[in-house]
Amino acid sequence: MVEVKAGGDPARPDPEYVSLLPRWALVRTLMGGTLAMRAAGEAYLPRYEAEDLEAYRARLERAVLFPAFEETVRDITGRVFARPLVLGADVPLVLRRWLDDADLLGNSVHTVAQRWFAEALTTGIAWLQVDMPGPEVPAARRRPYLVVVPAEEVIAAQAGVVEGRWCLAHARVRYEVGERDGFFLRPRARVQVLEPGYWEIWQHDGPSWAPLRQGRTGLDTVPLVPLRLGPAVGALQARPPLEGLAHLNVAHWQSASDQRNILTLGRFAMLALSGPAPEGPDGGALAVGPKTFLHTPDAQARWYYVEPQGTALQAGERDLSRLEAQMDKLAMEPLLSRTGATTATATAIAESRANSSIKAWALQLRDGLEQALVLMAAWAGLGAGGSIDVNTDFTDAGDEADLDALAQARAAGDLSREAYLTELRRRGVLSWAFDPTADAQRRDSQEDSHP
Repeated sequence: MVEVKAGGDPARPDPEYVSLLPRWALVRTLMGGTLAMRAAGEAYLPRYEAEDLEAYRARLERAVLFPAFEETVRDITGRVFARPLVLGADVPLVLRRWLDDADLLGNSVHTVAQRWFAEALTTGIAWLQVDMPGPEVPAARRRPYLVVVPAEEVIAAQAGVVEGRWCLAHARVRYEVGERDGFFLRPRARVQVLEPGYWEIWQHDGPSWAPLRQGRTGLDTVPLVPLRLGPAVGALQARPPLEGLAHLNVAHWQSASDQRNILTLGRFAMLALSGPAPEGPDGGALAVGPKTFLHTPDAQARWYYVEPQGTALQAGERDLSRLEAQMDKLAMEPLLSRTGATTATATAIAESRANSSIKAWALQLRDGLEQALVLMAAWAGLGAGGSIDVNTDFTDAGDEADLDALAQARAAGDLSREAYLTELRRRGVLSWAFDPTADAQRRDSQEDSHP
């Protein structure tokens, strides 16, 4: 148990956490889109050595992010949650009712799990805390609920041996609360310390931290479940699994900025004069337009336009196309539409590899959710928490050859109608809620009413 001592620093993060912050900052900024990338400024769009600040700001404001990383996170998450989670028959009835409002904010367990998975896919790890309201809530309404905790908020996560088994032995979660001061909401930093059977809250008061309150959970473990989808860093941390795609997305952002900048400059030809400078008080400044004319005292002088060649523009286009192709590959080819011909063998290998990764992530999600159910049941003294089913079928619905083969098998009588419709539902052609048996009964009733 942590010794409560005023003046300590519970906000000191673990070294592994500190080492991962730049990686998490990168993917968070990409998930924030164009405005977040612009706000990051020189962190991801360096300023050239001879570029003045005004020119850099103009270039930065013209840059638009190609959202490859964000779309990939959303696409993969959408595949895993293409159908709702299915609670097993062994889940207690009271727990089922709680999971309809899993976070006490009106969101079901499906919605909470979807956010948890997207967080873990973005940063490599995310946490699901199983919490219980405090004594300020009437006893009749007190029940466990779920809270998604982003990677950046868990500043410390340490494994240890508790009762002869390795588990999460100590965690610290940093967050902010708003204290109302008239019409102003004053932010206050807090740290929650979690250990098996025990918790405490520290608050930042002035220059130091002070313990605010503490209590016991009655649990033999820390009620915090990790979902680690990225490469492991230490015992309980992880790198973003799509970090390679993130770096390519930043390279594309930089190249696209250069391309848009040179395109802006290349669209305008420069007016040149061969001969003496024109006369007048403007010292060579000219007005060029449909109702003006150009004059120089030298009869041999000539005016002409200098237009840049398109070599640099073409090179920029090729670079952007190359980066987009690389991002498309890293984004797991079967999940994204892609132009260009590929062999059937290459497609099958790529799809198998992608499905293997996504299926493993979905299974990790299932295991994590079942751990959360165990903790919710333990909080309420319900015994077992039960099981939950997560979608692990990621067949590409866009495979026309596969659909044609099914149709031919059905037409030849090699496949029953129910099996055919079930396969269409499995591939996402039909809604997950489609019931072949109920549909057959409706067809029979329609035939009986229309002889």
